[in-house]
Amino acid sequence: MRLSLAMLLLAAANAASSDERRSEPAAPAESKWEQKEFDCKRPSGCGSGSCCLYGLTVSTREMKGYDAREVKAVGQVDAPPAKVFEVVTDYEQQVGNMPYIEKMRVFSRTDSEVVFWAQADFPMVSRRDWVLRATLAKDLPGGVYGSAWEPATVKEAPPPADGVVRLKINTGSWTLEPLDGGKRTLATYQLLTDPGGSIPTFIANKANTTALPELFTRVRRRSEAK
Repeated sequence: MRLSLAMLLLAAANAASSDERRSEPAAPAESKWEQKEFDCKRPSGCGSGSCCLYGLTVSTREMKGYDAREVKAVGQVDAPPAKVFEVVTDYEQQVGNMPYIEKMRVFSRTDSEVVFWAQADFPMVSRRDWVLRATLAKDLPGGVYGSAWEPATVKEAPPPADGVVRLKINTGSWTLEPLDGGKRTLATYQLLTDPGGSIPTFIANKANTTALPELFTRVRRRSEAK
């Protein structure tokens, strides 16, 4: 099973950063990706990722030990990876710029790490919030940029408000690979999360994929702005 260059390097960096992370259990077993959606804007008439120059493919796969499925979205952005990286890691400006995010707080930021809290109002479920630590990687071999996140414990984080469920499972990544000599980007977004609460699995899986086209629309709009 292919694992992106950015994720390999991020995983290596995390493993080397602390004894605590080295003692974490191995990642859950992977299964085959199943394509759920495909939409190609350029060229018209293209029906597969092999000919698409500007589109979006949404896939899911089962992960052993989890009820909800992992989701993946792959699409092109008409902007360099560095510009797309600035947009997807601009956590201070996610409210109003990313789907469903209604509250956001960044606790710390360095060149390689951001720790933050967010609350979102998703369709089909009640409000959710999360506290995450995102690892950042810039200009990796081949011109790749990336970020990967996992739940974090932060004493400054507010407790969940009444009616809000805190996500305990929320890991994912952005992998941004250069296209056309670095003028454009192949962006890959992956997310494994369980919305928690008494949500049927089929609703959880639907909720996890519903926002992906809008997520890419907003990332493209900000990244491609002149």
